[in-house]
Amino acid sequence: MQKVLVAGASGYLGRYLVQAFKQKGYEVRVLVRNKQKLMMSGPFLEPAVSDLIDEVVVGDVTDPNSIMGVCRGIDIVCSTIGLTRQKGSLTFHHVDYLGNLHLLEEAQKANVRKFMYIHVYKGDEMNNPIAEAKQRFVKDLKNSGMNFIIVKPTGYFSDMSEFLKMAQKGRVVLIGDGMKQMNPIHGADLAQFCVDSVLHHDQKELEIGGPNVYRHVEIAAIAFQVSHKKQKLLHIPVALLKALIPFFRIFSRKQYALVKFFLDGMTEEAVAPLYGNHDLKTYFKEIVEHVHNKR
Repeated sequence: MQKVLVAGASGYLGRYLVQAFKQKGYEVRVLVRNKQKLMMSGPFLEPAVSDLIDEVVVGDVTDPNSIMGVCRGIDIVCSTIGLTRQKGSLTFHHVDYLGNLHLLEEAQKANVRKFMYIHVYKGDEMNNPIAEAKQRFVKDLKNSGMNFIIVKPTGYFSDMSEFLKMAQKGRVVLIGDGMKQMNPIHGADLAQFCVDSVLHHDQKELEIGGPNVYRHVEIAAIAFQVSHKKQKLLHIPVALLKALIPFFRIFSRKQYALVKFFLDGMTEEAVAPLYGNHDLKTYFKEIVEHVHNKR
């Protein structure tokens, strides 16, 4: 039986990776900072996975001493490690770059057979601190001599839930005319793609998206429909936001990184090869139903 380490297993994609690898017969070890999160479902309907895990290692990739030996006996490492928002003094450089580099070094010491890293779509073309930190790690991974797979999803369904939150409040903010296209992917579909890719690919960079292509205005329309709200859109001119970006950098480099990443994502096409069978409207309905049942 092959052994896989899922790093970042308590996150949106990490939970689905645990599920998918277990279903394929792998022995699953996870690396998390808080193992309690594994026992409950996540905020974006991702499943509790504690019962599927063979071994839990509690550690922080930004502290190399806390993850010593984490890859011992492991065949495949799959890393979803990355900041979704700035917390405290940690930066994207500390987590997305150095954190993954520490994990790679442990994988090399343990003679891990393959290292899978979850990157972002067109990450090598973006000019923002988040993508740049990820891309620096990708460069080191490719130069490490390790057999690698780099997966570049267009965006997660969990990210799209922001449209739903805005619609429920009565107004969705769009950057520009909202006509850019993307095909975001559900965590379960992306995890299945990753597990299949481990078997069939070596030394590869793979772009992937969900089965349906949407314009941003279409995602907003779905969110309003599911929320039973009248559609109200606020279009912010791209030029205006670009003009404000330098001020974010002056007052808060942390917020600058997030705003710049958001701007890049909302003003570029993000359509990758179609994969999976989950659709966004059903996902939005499931979130609304879940929230309703909790009341």
